Amino acid sequence: MLLIRTDNDDAAWRDVLHRMGELPGLVTPGSGDGAPALAPEEEIIPRRLVVVDDPAWRGATPEEVREALREDGTWVPDLVLMATERTAATPHSRPLRAFRDDGDDDLYLFRITPLQAALTYLVLHLNDVDSTFDDFYEWSPIAPEWEPEEGEDLDEWEAGLPDPVGAYLERLDPVPRYTPPARPLPLLTQENEGLIVRTDFSDDTAWETLLEMTYRPGDGNPIDDFSDYIDTVHDSVFEGATPEQVLAVLRESPDDSGQPDFVMIADGATMRDPGHPVLVVPLEGRIGCAFRLAPDQVGNMAVNLAIGNMDIEDFMDDETLKAISG
Repeated sequence: MLLIRTDNDDAAWRDVLHRMGELPGLVTPGSGDGAPALAPEEEIIPRRLVVVDDPAWRGATPEEVREALREDGTWVPDLVLMATERTAATPHSRPLRAFRDDGDDDLYLFRITPLQAALTYLVLHLNDVDSTFDDFYEWSPIAPEWEPEEGEDLDEWEAGLPDPVGAYLERLDPVPRYTPPARPLPLLTQENEGLIVRTDFSDDTAWETLLEMTYRPGDGNPIDDFSDYIDTVHDSVFEGATPEQVLAVLRESPDDSGQPDFVMIADGATMRDPGHPVLVVPLEGRIGCAFRLAPDQVGNMAVNLAIGNMDIEDFMDDETLKAISG
């Protein structure tokens, strides 16, 4: 991704960077520098977030940025993010203008929050990029005819636009922001329909109960045995890892077995709750919009999503669905 500052509000720019978090692969080239090479630790999961704070770009339009990126030899990002005057004027969500240059003459702009952009960045290598950004454009487009007219009240104009992608994340407490782990975490490969990563090791009995409820939610009928569909990671190196840190170490399956729809976390709340609900974190669409799911529903969700019979929203609780819809 490429994040460019095009406005003059220092406080708003600092807030955008804070909301993005301390992301892996972040680089801040100086004026005139080319795109830097990836650090060795980033080679297995290729990430680069280039952050440009250069006065030369103040007031730049999306068309001007796209034209510059089309010059021969220029690094072309999957997504361009622009902090604009409207970013500065909307402190509750700090919406960024975003676009992807797919070579067409038309420019498909959408709005996205820094939090959503950061979470998407963490799993972008796992996703069908076209599908992901098509969804974002559908949810929060900026059509050319929606530009404010001369003398129009900007607050009213802003209120009339669709919420930026990820606006619901701003209403969460705490908000899902990536911070580097205290020690490096090993890479994870999701090769099955579902993956549960244990991040709390305070109660082994609770963990075993969770697995039994997940694998065999029925009355012992072999048809209800999901042990072949759900993998687990039981490694104390993940003790205390946040969902965002888990997202950051997920890599593509080497056998190209397909894109996982979600990852599950067994955290402290999972272990303490008698029902042991896991934290489900979507990896596409509403990326990072975590919700709780009873373990006896995990196998059903994994299988139905794998065959495209249901959507992940079908398993979200009412509170999460309400947050998404605003």
